[in-house]
Amino acid sequence: MSLGMVLEGGGMRGIYTAGVLDYFMERDFYPDGVAGVSAGACHGCSYVSKQRERSFRINTGYAKDLRYMSFRSLVLTGDYFGAKFAYHRIPDELEPYDYETFEKNKDKMPLYVVTTNVETGKAEYFRINDMKKEVELVRASASLPLMARIVGVKGKKLLDGGIADSIPIDFMRREGYAKNIVVLTQVEGYRKGENKLSWLVDLVYKKRYPKLCEAVRNRHIGYNRTLDELSELSEKGEVFIIRPSKFIPVSRTEKDVRVLNKMYKLGYNDAKDCFDRLLKFAETS
Repeated sequence: MSLGMVLEGGGMRGIYTAGVLDYFMERDFYPDGVAGVSAGACHGCSYVSKQRERSFRINTGYAKDLRYMSFRSLVLTGDYFGAKFAYHRIPDELEPYDYETFEKNKDKMPLYVVTTNVETGKAEYFRINDMKKEVELVRASASLPLMARIVGVKGKKLLDGGIADSIPIDFMRREGYAKNIVVLTQVEGYRKGENKLSWLVDLVYKKRYPKLCEAVRNRHIGYNRTLDELSELSEKGEVFIIRPSKFIPVSRTEKDVRVLNKMYKLGYNDAKDCFDRLLKFAETS
C-alpha cells in the first residue's frame, strides 16, 4: 500500500511545513509520493532533493529582501514574490538546488504540484520530472490572484493551486496513495471564511476569466468540506494529520524573522512529538 504526503500552502505560514519536513529528513523518513500546493509545493521541492534547512534559510534569509517579496516587486514586475529572483537566481546561484538528487529521487518519490486553470476554474495537477525545466509549474502553484501574473505553462493559463484544491487528498487517493500524511498550516478547529477580496478579484479578472472568479468565491466551501473529509479519513486510519499545535499569528507575507523562526520550530517540534505514532501509521501502509 503506497504512502502519500499532502502539503498545504499558506504563503510564509508554510514555514511550519518546512520545520516538519526538516525533522523528517533528519530521521530519513520519506513517503512514496508528495503533492504540494503553493508554499507546500515550494517546500516539497527541497524535501525531494533532500536539502535539509534549505527552505528555512530561504524564507528567513530573504524575508526582508525586496527582490524576494515586496510591493516594489509587484509594481515593477507584476509579482509580489519576484519570479526571476525566487525561482531562478536563488536555486541557481544563491541557495543552489540539488537537481542531481532530485533526479535520483523523482521516480521513488514523485512530486506533484497543484495549480488552478484560470479559464476553467478547475485544478490542474502536474508531476515534476525535470525541476530546472518545469520550475514554472511550481511558480504557478504559488502565484496568488492580484499578487502575481498568470503563468502560461504547457498551453494552459495557471494560478495558485489553493484556489481550486487547497488540500489535494482526493487527488492522491486517485493516484493510488491509499494512506496519506497531511501537513496543514492552520490549527485544529480552523474554518475558512468567504474571501473578502472576491469583489476585487471580480473587478480584475471577471471579464476574461469568470470561472476563476467563481472558484475564488467558492473556495471556502470546498476547503471546509475537505477538512470534514480529512476528519473522517483520520478516524478510519487512512490519514495522519499534522497541524500547528498552537496558534502563532503569521501572515502570508510575514517578514518578521522572529515570528518565522517560531513557526518553523513549532513545525519541527510537532513532527518530533508525533513521530513514533507516525511510524506506526506508516508501517501499515
